Amino acid sequence: MSRFVPFLVWLGGVAAAAEPALVGPVLGHVDERTAHIWLRPAAATEVTLTVKDPAGKTVFEQPQTAVAERDFCLTWAVAGLEPATGYAYSVAWNAGGAAASAGPWPLRTAPPADLPGRACLGFGSCANEKFPAIWERMAVEGVEAILLCGDTPYIDTSDREKNRQRHRAFLTQPGLAEIARTRPTLGTWDDHDFGANDSDGSKVDRETIRTVFTEYRGQANFGEKGEGIYTTFRRGPVEVFLIDARYFSQTGPSPVDPQKKTLLGPRQWEWLKAALLSSTAPFKVLATGMVWHDKPNREKDDWETYAHEREALFDFLAANTIGGVVLLGGDVHVSLLLEHLPAERLGYPLFEYTVSPLHDRVIPSLVPTKDKRLLWSAVEPNVFLRMVADTTGDVPTLTSTWIKMDGQRLHEHVITLERSAPGPAERKPE
Repeated sequence: MSRFVPFLVWLGGVAAAAEPALVGPVLGHVDERTAHIWLRPAAATEVTLTVKDPAGKTVFEQPQTAVAERDFCLTWAVAGLEPATGYAYSVAWNAGGAAASAGPWPLRTAPPADLPGRACLGFGSCANEKFPAIWERMAVEGVEAILLCGDTPYIDTSDREKNRQRHRAFLTQPGLAEIARTRPTLGTWDDHDFGANDSDGSKVDRETIRTVFTEYRGQANFGEKGEGIYTTFRRGPVEVFLIDARYFSQTGPSPVDPQKKTLLGPRQWEWLKAALLSSTAPFKVLATGMVWHDKPNREKDDWETYAHEREALFDFLAANTIGGVVLLGGDVHVSLLLEHLPAERLGYPLFEYTVSPLHDRVIPSLVPTKDKRLLWSAVEPNVFLRMVADTTGDVPTLTSTWIKMDGQRLHEHVITLERSAPGPAERKPE
């Protein structure tokens, strides 16, 4: 497999990292019939993407020209693919007057959503560029897609060029660069990749931050009408709703209580309800950067601050008999499992998974020890969540495991969709 790394140039006797010939490619949104492929060459040039089927036949070929206005970022939307099929893609471009090419790399489309299947996803938040082994561990654990839940990367400014530089550094880090070429990699943001710590939509240059995010991600869509970055991702029996809990926060009245400030904003609120109603996935993961419980500090960036919208969402799930929902968050630099609602309200218990951090800085004080809903916690560095949705057996299961970079299993939680059972099963890892 090809690998691009920065090379060194000498400036006044000091070695400095130069831009690699390419940043990426990165697989973005991939479903049954389409694949989004992202790439950034180092300068303005024409790049051609070629996709071949298992027989070696070219099924897609398209040139695009990288331009400075988009910081040379390119995204191809490849359509007309077959479900559960392996393809190979490669790129070719002109480098200093000479032809250059890279690849091929494999991509695999999603299995048919209406058939029994199995999908393995990896979730994580709070990452820096110091731990390539965490991404390598995801590959070893069979992760088929990566969902980044904020502070990925840390940026802490609204400056356009700083945002671009940080996204480039993040995507070129060893480990992530390799796995992202062959697994769909999508995400949402939290506060440090949305301007500043504890930031909200009223306090940062959200338009500039969003513009750079859309330049550097290969997602199928980014919110609606030029606002927000919310989207969904379906892989077999599981659908992930990547909710934007920053762009609209504190920018106006809530759609569920005009006397209080909004978190999601009216348009995203309606989108989320419609998307949940239309989803046929047995399991539905509602993923945000912030946690769904009351974070035990003075910061306002948690769903408890917007409990009016959280409880309205729970009421909506109950009123419309929407099953298989799991809550997921990051941000707090500890790993947690909470039970929000008893089975009587929804017909099944509603659990919250918190997974953080991918890096090594933990914050023990952010374990909500006084919250009676807390079932388990771990103050451990370098952790991701491996989630396996499986509908191939007699009972559909969602198995979520908190895994450390060295492969240690911290905890495992299993949810079943068997309505006659007393509730979700839970067992300790072997």
